[in-house]
Amino acid sequence: MPSKNTQPRAGNDELQEILGDILVGLKEKFVHPVLSENNRLVSTLEEMKQVDRAGIEELKDRVVKLEQKVDEIPLLVLTSIRDAIKQASGGA
Repeated sequence: MPSKNTQPRAGNDELQEILGDILVGLKEKFVHPVLSENNRLVSTLEEMKQVDRAGIEELKDRVVKLEQKVDEIPLLVLTSIRDAIKQASGGA
């Protein structure tokens, strides 16, 4: 007569194997696709960050150039006024 411990042990091993197969299946069907999508999203976000950084750098450069032009405006206005006065008074 088989012992009581032998029968449940064999059933327990089979149960463990089935549970292991279920977990592997769940991992393949649910976890891996989510991880793959997360990796794809991270990659897309990194690309977007690089584009944003490049755009920000371009804007910074344009702002610096604009500031330089704004700084030149008073000098241009004063030069124009001086030249107009010289021209009106018949000077060279």
